[in-house]
Amino acid sequence: MLRKLQENREPSELPTDLEVLSAEERFLFRNIGLNMKPFLLLGKRDVFDGTIENIHLHWKYRELVKIIAEKRSRAQIKHIAITLEAESGGLLVSIEKTAQGYAIILYRGKNYQCPNEFRPKNLLTKRQALACSIELQRCEVIYSFYHFSYTGGCVPRLIS
Repeated sequence: MLRKLQENREPSELPTDLEVLSAEERFLFRNIGLNMKPFLLLGKRDVFDGTIENIHLHWKYRELVKIIAEKRSRAQIKHIAITLEAESGGLLVSIEKTAQGYAIILYRGKNYQCPNEFRPKNLLTKRQALACSIELQRCEVIYSFYHFSYTGGCVPRLIS
């Protein structure tokens, strides 16, 4: 089921004419982004077409967007940030550890133009992303159970 969902997903490629942020701009945007009250919360569905749509709607009024991702490892956050940068067309300013979780700060760029369609066609829909998330949770549980039992951990016994 997971393989079937992943077959439909084709990631966008990064544009070749990327803007470059200087160290001062990056520092300034990082501080502004961390002090922002409005933010987007990244749930268990991770990045799907609705997430990118919300980023573009957020960029209508602000040049920065702060995305909070909870209960994930640093490697997962880095992968999510790169995906968000590629799919939204913005610039990744920073990834910071905060009290709520990890904050991913994206800058829309100086030459930002609102896209014709907010939802990219190459990403999963909300329903497909939930199914993918549930399937990944199943795989993690099975892996952790077998890994734990083979390493000498406590194996639950069935009551007959």
